[in-house]
Amino acid sequence: MHKRFDRMQWVFRKDFTGALAKWLVKQSPYPVPENLEKILADFHKRIPYVFDENGMAEVSLATMKKTINNILESMPDVMALNNRKNGREGHGFSSRFSKEPEPDDAFIDIMAVAQNIACEFADSADVECWLNSERA
Repeated sequence: MHKRFDRMQWVFRKDFTGALAKWLVKQSPYPVPENLEKILADFHKRIPYVFDENGMAEVSLATMKKTINNILESMPDVMALNNRKNGREGHGFSSRFSKEPEPDDAFIDIMAVAQNIACEFADSADVECWLNSERA
């Protein structure tokens, strides 16, 4: 693992909720994932970090993905998004020859959501380090 994932960075509670909203919407086969508002409110309450009076916490990127994934997997409304609405099981998606993709045959990969959130924070930390080095 690259050493950048061991570093700590300061984040706001809303950074987590905002990143979850972004990645659920981006990965959803629908314009808005089912129960999005409820999911975001529930997730916001479950974030385990200790936030200071400014609403910030210092978080290790190395544990972030695992923590986020554990939270998401404990939420029934999130796990429902991880299943196809048409009930089909197995690998693969709608036929690539279909003119319109069938959204009921798609799902949101919850582990990928957690990974994308952690990568977003890592990218942000990398940019911050670069900007700070440019100021020196």
